[in-house]
Amino acid sequence: MTMGLNLDMLLFSLNGVAPIVLIMLLGYLLRRWDVLDAHAAGKLNTLAYRVLIPCNLFMNIYKADLGGVADMPLLLLSVLGHAAVVALLCLIVPRFLHDGAQRGEFIRGVYRGNTAILGIPLITNLYGESATALLALPFSVMLIFYNVSAPLILAVFSGGEKPDPREMAKKVVTNPFLIASVAGVLFSLLHIPLPTFVTSAVNTVGSTGSALALMALGAVTEIADFRSSGKTAVCASLLRLVLIPLVILSIGIGLGMRKEQLAVLVCFFCTPTAVGSYVLAQNVTGDGRLARQILIVTTLLSVITMFVTLAVLRAIGVM
Repeated sequence: MTMGLNLDMLLFSLNGVAPIVLIMLLGYLLRRWDVLDAHAAGKLNTLAYRVLIPCNLFMNIYKADLGGVADMPLLLLSVLGHAAVVALLCLIVPRFLHDGAQRGEFIRGVYRGNTAILGIPLITNLYGESATALLALPFSVMLIFYNVSAPLILAVFSGGEKPDPREMAKKVVTNPFLIASVAGVLFSLLHIPLPTFVTSAVNTVGSTGSALALMALGAVTEIADFRSSGKTAVCASLLRLVLIPLVILSIGIGLGMRKEQLAVLVCFFCTPTAVGSYVLAQNVTGDGRLARQILIVTTLLSVITMFVTLAVLRAIGVM
């Protein structure tokens, strides 16, 4: 019985994490073999961000029974959990980091996870494409939260220019993931039919998004950056991948959340730092070195931490 349970835990965790790792490894190897360079990887990531993953999001939401997936406790825990993390980081981080730019990069690296690129394929691997519909509402709300809070945090702590409210509003309403999520909800709730050739084309295009984004992420991952990262990046990574997931998942379990609900929390709070954190930091602070180190360290360590997290949740019978 124990051996069967251990095998079940191992397979459950492998099914969630191993496909992600293998696709990232393929991207890394393609870079080493000069098939995919950093410029091409950047273009692939942009394509996945603007078109492919939004198509996948739209179709999964469009096909879902939204009346059965609206989960207010899950939404509240996702939003309030992020807000609490940001508030605590803004209070605590300045006590330990004296460089303003690093403060902003540290906070951003800790609270924003790579939900789109790693979270969506993770929940799909575990529970199928229909489970991504449960992610739709909290993900849409969190996109607004991310786009509003990120430039504010970097501007405040780096001493940069005050963010333009109109520019922030524009970034929110033009976010491809938000547009796809809202469109999917509207088409689903209003029962707007789409021709079969349209749904087939969008399905085909969308199905490639996560794989290409993961390959692009693997292509720009450098093992040397992991070795050269300092204590600050490691500290941020442990907060991101160990402490915060422990607290949030414990609260979720205490509230009675199980299976797909916990998988949504894993997508938000257990995935490594979002690639956008480095891109934004590089453009706002003019450096972004710490943000890049946090991105690399969390990405590599998450292979272990996400596997262990899923195994533990499976072992205690909540996933």
